[in-house]
Amino acid sequence: MEELKKVMLLQKEVFTIDELSLYTGYTVDYIYKMVHQGIIPYSKPNGKKLFFVKEEVVSWLSANKHKSNQELETQADSYLMSKKFGR
Repeated sequence: MEELKKVMLLQKEVFTIDELSLYTGYTVDYIYKMVHQGIIPYSKPNGKKLFFVKEEVVSWLSANKHKSNQELETQADSYLMSKKFGR
């Protein structure tokens, strides 16, 4: 039953706060804190219940991506090659 809930959750386009908690692993209290601080994108169409658009949440989650060591090395090599060959 839990597996079915998880599969259904992944197919949703809009989450409630409880569903967002399951999707992200953040606690409901922490999500409320981020909403209050204006950190996470949300909608409140009826003035009472919070909703979160999956696409916006995914963009928000991946906004501050840190590069892996391999990505940094590739970027450094590319930079050095461009300086060496004047590109």
